[in-house]
Amino acid sequence: MMMNHLRIPLLALTAALAACGGRGEPSTARTDAPKQAPADGQAPAARIQRPAPGTGQPVDVTNPALPAPRRDGTAQPAAAPGQPAPGQAAPAPAAGARSSDRAAEILTRVEQAAYGIRSLEADFTQTLNVPLLGSNQRSSGKLYQRKPDRFLMRFSDPDGDVIVADGRYFWLYYPSSDRTQVIRTSIAEGGQSVDLQQQFLSNPNQRFVATLAGDESVAGRSSYVLTLVPRGASAYRILKIWVDKEDYLVRRFEMTEENESVRRVELRNVRTNHALANSLFTFTPPAGAQIIQQ
Repeated sequence: MMMNHLRIPLLALTAALAACGGRGEPSTARTDAPKQAPADGQAPAARIQRPAPGTGQPVDVTNPALPAPRRDGTAQPAAAPGQPAPGQAAPAPAAGARSSDRAAEILTRVEQAAYGIRSLEADFTQTLNVPLLGSNQRSSGKLYQRKPDRFLMRFSDPDGDVIVADGRYFWLYYPSSDRTQVIRTSIAEGGQSVDLQQQFLSNPNQRFVATLAGDESVAGRSSYVLTLVPRGASAYRILKIWVDKEDYLVRRFEMTEENESVRRVELRNVRTNHALANSLFTFTPPAGAQIIQQ
């Protein structure tokens, strides 16, 4: 029970950090590819014209989209491969392509917004649905984040449970399950991190296949809903985020695992870039509690 309870908040930690971000410059990659210019030392392709047989009218043979002669010698319009013939409307982009392009733009804005946040405070609710066990669990509390390595999840339900990152260690104490144990994990040695750039927002368009699934209201704020499928190995199968349309912070975060378990964190009453004291991110193990190093 303890290990399962441990795993839930650790994944929630990653999810809840979605509105805060981490160190590192945001990606500057554009979603629209620039037009290619001629290579250095090369001249642009020459426009070659010749008269159409029997007409004397010049025909541009460099650009196949321009008129080409008919077999009888008269000119006729000819469309480029994949392009509509003259007089016909261009086909609209496929819905999937439009959704992916817009999702990529939104992800870039999310990354840039996260980079500008130094600290964050919010109320959170966390839910876990496990279909294999037919179980639903819910928790709530207060979340604090200060870059680069301070983090606190203080639970009010279950009351007293806490996760603290003090710059050196993660401390995990769950008196709701066991008052005699404290889990301690080295942030550096254990590979743990409170740097969301490293977790999710570093080059998201290269790491995920993203689609825009629609829009919904989260805590009264209009939000984009993005579905992200990891391109490589991952602890989850699908990631969904709800992105505020005004400030591009992630207000809701949902992970679907291979066994169909769904973990969700929602942030409310978000405050950013205000002072958070060092004392907030300290933890003293209760007297007599056993510290388990992981």
